[in-house]
Amino acid sequence: MQRSFSSAGCPAGRAIYFSFLFLHFSFFMSCSQPARADYTPFEACDSLVTAAVGEAGLPACYRYLPLLLTDCDSTFAWRFASGAWALSVPAAHRYGLAVNDTIDERLDVAKSTQAATRYLGDLRRHFGGNDTLALCQYVRTMPVLRVPADSLLPALERIGEEYERGHRRSGFLSPLETAREDAVRRDSLRQAERERRAAELAARKPKAGSSTSGYIIYKVKRGDILGRIAQRNHVTVRQLKSWNNLKSDFIREGQKLKIYKK
Repeated sequence: MQRSFSSAGCPAGRAIYFSFLFLHFSFFMSCSQPARADYTPFEACDSLVTAAVGEAGLPACYRYLPLLLTDCDSTFAWRFASGAWALSVPAAHRYGLAVNDTIDERLDVAKSTQAATRYLGDLRRHFGGNDTLALCQYVRTMPVLRVPADSLLPALERIGEEYERGHRRSGFLSPLETAREDAVRRDSLRQAERERRAAELAARKPKAGSSTSGYIIYKVKRGDILGRIAQRNHVTVRQLKSWNNLKSDFIREGQKLKIYKK
């Protein structure tokens, strides 16, 4: 008589079967949970970074820049940027760090923090306090950024909020997850702003089929200016520019302008 070794008929088979299910379930749950970051490296040097950021006169959110760029990994190394602050070789040399075949002081958290904060302070002064331009210049050697360069400042502010809340709730979003959420929110705001502007432009133009939908084509003559053309046709300069997609008041002889008649 042939024996059956199915999971239903064999205790050992059932144990193996349920162990297999448990492993798959555990793997699925681990993949479905939001990423949590190991903030131990950052917390270990937080006081040092905070002090250096303050001494350099930088906004408080700059302390989270190494967290966003490298997860504050002092061993981070790439051809053009290394260390927790992802400093470039020229920047490291400029601010007194040794980088050669035998030593790379960018991997020293204390020294790289002093160099990076001084560099960021000089960049802010160079760009007249414009944080977006300063941060874009700082990260220009990074191969890949977690957020667009022009979104770094709000991303840093958001990471700071999550980090502070995390200390109170013993768990918080990783920099990558936080940055992605911030980028999505900014994209939504930009899309809403584009839609608002499109609606305003459409509202300025008379609707097709209405009593005001007729227009004339005016050919610009020598000596014409927008103000005079607008006055003769009982419209405003702003309307003329909107109807003809003009970025300035400049017009040239022979140019054709669309003028809607009231």
